Amino acid sequence: MGNRARGERLSRLTTPSRLRVAALLLLTSPYVPLLFAGEEWAASTPFLYFSDHEPELGRSVTQGRRAEFAGFGWDPAEIPDPQAESTFIQSQLRWEERDQPAHAAMLDWYRTLTRLRRDHPGLGCGDFRQSRVIGEAGSGWVVAERGDHLIGANLGADPADVEAPGWAAARPLASTGDAACAGGRVRLGPESAAIWSR
Repeated sequence: MGNRARGERLSRLTTPSRLRVAALLLLTSPYVPLLFAGEEWAASTPFLYFSDHEPELGRSVTQGRRAEFAGFGWDPAEIPDPQAESTFIQSQLRWEERDQPAHAAMLDWYRTLTRLRRDHPGLGCGDFRQSRVIGEAGSGWVVAERGDHLIGANLGADPADVEAPGWAAARPLASTGDAACAGGRVRLGPESAAIWSR
């Protein structure tokens, strides 16, 4: 998500199915995952930059932020003022959203993935010697072998059929969309992802 000018969350920038694929990739990466508050249920509120500095520093922060984004072509007037109370209020989470069907489904997906990361330490292992990645530049898909786990993801609109030597049989741990691993091949439908174990 990053430091975006208007605080848009990934859930506002992509489809729900791609959001699920992105979550799987994040939570199976060999790094410590960073989630902004509310990401786990695709919060509708923006994640704006806000501050509460003394007046002189506050003015400098507001001017600096607007100048920074003006350098990327943004109209400075469109950049929310970090010192404005309204910027803080817009960013407040709507906790009741977690009970709405689409948000609850995303929260359940994150819970599944974090549980798998906890129960299968190899999924987040930072030892790159235990990893092998297969991909084609610009294809939209990637397959990663990490120890006893295979991770496949396809953010593209076209299906992918990828050779996965040594994976004649695999047990699915989690999947979203149309994803399968059998006979040494991974088949990924559009906007799909899965985690398999030996």
